[in-house]
Amino acid sequence: MQPLALVFLSLYMVTVTSVPIKLPQDSYEVLSAVLEKNMKNESLPWYVAQNFSSPGQTAAAPSPNDYQYPSYAGNSEPSIPFPSPISTYPPTLQGSPYSSYYYRQPPSLAAGQFQPVMPARTSTSPPQPAEPPRPVQPNPSKPNKAPVPGIPNKKDGPPPASPRLLFPLSSPPVPLPAEECLTADGEVGECLSAHDCGQTNGQMSGLCHQGMDHSAYPRVCCTYTSECGYSTSKTVSYFRSPAWPQLVTNHSDCSLEVDINPGVCQVRLDFLDFHLDGMTEGSCSPSNQMVINSTIKHAYFPTNTLCGNLSPTTAELVDYLRTDLPHLYLHLEDLPADRKVPKLPNSPTPSVSLNVKVTNHPSKWNIRVTQIQCDGAPLQAPGGCSQYYNSFSGTMTSLNYHDNQYMTNMDMAACVRLDQRACAIAYTIDSMSVGASKGNKLGYGLTCGDYISFSGEKTGMCGTALAREVVLPVRGVQGVTMHSDSVFSKSEAGFKMQYRYIRDCQGLQYFRYPQPK
Repeated sequence: MQPLALVFLSLYMVTVTSVPIKLPQDSYEVLSAVLEKNMKNESLPWYVAQNFSSPGQTAAAPSPNDYQYPSYAGNSEPSIPFPSPISTYPPTLQGSPYSSYYYRQPPSLAAGQFQPVMPARTSTSPPQPAEPPRPVQPNPSKPNKAPVPGIPNKKDGPPPASPRLLFPLSSPPVPLPAEECLTADGEVGECLSAHDCGQTNGQMSGLCHQGMDHSAYPRVCCTYTSECGYSTSKTVSYFRSPAWPQLVTNHSDCSLEVDINPGVCQVRLDFLDFHLDGMTEGSCSPSNQMVINSTIKHAYFPTNTLCGNLSPTTAELVDYLRTDLPHLYLHLEDLPADRKVPKLPNSPTPSVSLNVKVTNHPSKWNIRVTQIQCDGAPLQAPGGCSQYYNSFSGTMTSLNYHDNQYMTNMDMAACVRLDQRACAIAYTIDSMSVGASKGNKLGYGLTCGDYISFSGEKTGMCGTALAREVVLPVRGVQGVTMHSDSVFSKSEAGFKMQYRYIRDCQGLQYFRYPQPK
């Protein structure tokens, strides 16, 4: 019987609670005033405010369709209790989604009908005071040090300001043709973008053309320096001793391999700064010399060993862009121009190697290595020329002139660029001591063992001469050839002479060789 009693009791409770409640007039006015006051302070729950009706109305529980969740913006929770029976019209934001809340107005109510007031969105709690910073405790292990939080003994400074670039460092969209440039230090480089110069292990030596480049992408003058063990295929590179210009006393093997580019027929070596141990009786010591080799079979070298002082020993300023500095030409194999020669199988890559060995002698070297194309380039020398002077005036010296000696068993042909408008050329011999002659005078012809001969002349000249001028007519290629035999003499020092072309030959007296009696 007990379960049946519980069922009847439950049905009675449901019937009683569903009967509408009639409130007296005085109770409504009192509760309405209290409700209106407390709603502003958010002290009454939603169901107290919403279940009071105007006089003559009944308060019924809200239907399930009246429950909606309020929408809000921002990171703070809304102050509306949850859930909330609001108007069945959905709320709409009338302003910014990050500002306060705006809702549509509900439909107008009947006269005397109570309209609830939405609670304010602002918090009524007073702001909390900020926590004061904690004092930094001094570090007892580091006396006399200011206590700085974070990294010990470090202070955070302003971030470094990155320099503002005035031009782009990237490469131009269209590859520009190779272009030569000259630096303020007298070096020869290649105009490249800063990015390409760094990728090819070059050194930026100022802007290309001293900042007056015609390219929309400003380029830098990129120079290439090679040291011991390097391999290069650049058109112009500088082979330098370790820590140049400092001296090196010992080095067992310092080599540079020059990979020859297609179309290159000559390699020019300019001895800008070359100081090794001197020769002994006209020959270089195997322990102090530079040896030149090549993988090309028919390459022609005037000499394959060099040593001593090939550049001036004094500290005088030298223009490294002059072409009359001490230099040497290496002639590579000349391929026929009228047909294509197939490459032989297993043939080595064409290259030239420079190997320097130093033993117990302070030495240094700085050699400019230039690959010359066979297309009529300004530095392309005529065939067989050991040296080539492409200016119409300059200074010619024999190798090792600064050591007051020259090598034995040597044939050196120094060629001068032809001036088409000249009718004569004048050689002014500053000093000359080539071969032996009687009475410290000039000797000619068969009387000379070592001699020099001018291009276009039938005989040679030897002996000693100072401040002697030789004027000769221009007949073809001009220059001076020097020959030495296997006999060494301490009095043989070489030559130094000036040359210049003459374009007005009216009344000019040419040099006359002595006639045999």
